[in-house]
Amino acid sequence: MFEQIKKLSGQTLIYGTGHIMARLVTFLLLPLYTNVFTAEEYGVISLAYVFMGFMGVVLHYGLDVALMKKYVQTKGEERTSFFSSAYVSLALTSLIFAICVSLGSDFLAPVILDGNYPKLIVYIGWIIFCDILWSLPQLILRAEEKPTKYIVFSLTNVIATMTLNLVFVLVMKLGIEGVLLSNLIVSGSLLIMTFPIVLKRISLQHISGKHWKTLMTFGLPFLPAGIFSMFMEIADRYLLKWLTDMETVGLYSAGYKLGMLIMLAVMGFNMGWQPFFLKAGSDQKTVFARITTYVLAILGFLWLLLYIWVDDIVRFQIGGISFYGEAYWSSTAIVPVIALGYWFHGVYILQVPGMYLQEKSKNLMIVRAVGALTNILLNIILIPDYGAMGAAWATCSSFAAMAFLIFYMNLQTFPMNYEWGRIIRVIMSIMFVFAMGYTMTDTWVNKLILSTAFPIILYLTGFMTKDERQRLQRLLK
Repeated sequence: MFEQIKKLSGQTLIYGTGHIMARLVTFLLLPLYTNVFTAEEYGVISLAYVFMGFMGVVLHYGLDVALMKKYVQTKGEERTSFFSSAYVSLALTSLIFAICVSLGSDFLAPVILDGNYPKLIVYIGWIIFCDILWSLPQLILRAEEKPTKYIVFSLTNVIATMTLNLVFVLVMKLGIEGVLLSNLIVSGSLLIMTFPIVLKRISLQHISGKHWKTLMTFGLPFLPAGIFSMFMEIADRYLLKWLTDMETVGLYSAGYKLGMLIMLAVMGFNMGWQPFFLKAGSDQKTVFARITTYVLAILGFLWLLLYIWVDDIVRFQIGGISFYGEAYWSSTAIVPVIALGYWFHGVYILQVPGMYLQEKSKNLMIVRAVGALTNILLNIILIPDYGAMGAAWATCSSFAAMAFLIFYMNLQTFPMNYEWGRIIRVIMSIMFVFAMGYTMTDTWVNKLILSTAFPIILYLTGFMTKDERQRLQRLLK
């Protein structure tokens, strides 16, 4: 068991690091955005990226998920056929989308960005086209376990995006346009750089309607499932825009970004988790249960650290410039709530193997639909009275609803013997440290004490097994 978990840890470290680097650029650019742009301007940037994320899911229409599954499970000409069929399909649909968006930019700009930004809409359309096509080679590198290239492309994305943002926004003073123009140039460059990977694996003569249909049969239910997930990501921003104002959207988005640090950990883990459980199969439930215990403990620890240090993070200064502009400091109030929501998202991700291995993708659609409807309904109820905090609790509650529903569904068809005693220790320890934070004064010494309290409490309450304690002792020696 430990060897399997060790392998998963290695895969998560490699591919998770690549994923985190790709997403980390949005966090590294926060000092630039929050010190240069007003809350209203940052609200426009946030809506642009929310829309790109949403359409990225729609225009993959589940083919990426299905391709990962089939690519891992097949070899030779059949694998080539699956890849070729998927790539050509996605290339055609994303090209048509980019052209249509460009032609309709005048109409779409007020709807998507709440302003007269037709040029930005054109950028957005072609960014989405490039991102969809260069994401497929990255998926293939994960499936083939080729981490070096995967990391190189991810690192290139981060460095190039940050460099061009600094040049276009700070030096050339292009404002919001500079943000999206830099993204377009980087995405286009990565599409060109990764195309040799495609050329080595694609064969037009192997394009197969039969294999495309097989991919769509498994993957298509992930389209509404993905749409529902993205509704959870975008509903709060757009409902805040309609029920409050763009300044609130900007402040909320800034706080949301920090809460998403837990999401980075969850999705980084999922980069290794998905190919791992697809290869492991249904007879590894004991391993899955042990992994669940470890992941929930790690995510809980990360949540506590973020809760303890978030105010210090945004106020951290270098050369008189804080990580967040002072106008955005109040946004930290929603961070623990958003981060808790992504802890529940981790609970959901850990239970996905039951749906994948039994090919019950329709059940995932139901789970995500419940999450999306919960999110929208609670946003409508809570935003008028509680503003950004209401939106944060709506998001957290919807992720919790998904986690509990998928757990209930798996009880019927894919039950697992979770280590409930250890999981309860994790939850109680989190709650205890959280409560301690309310009773202790806000000093660096107390924060350091709180930061170390969680692992100490777990150890003292017998969380670790005898074998784990022995391994830890050998490691420390």
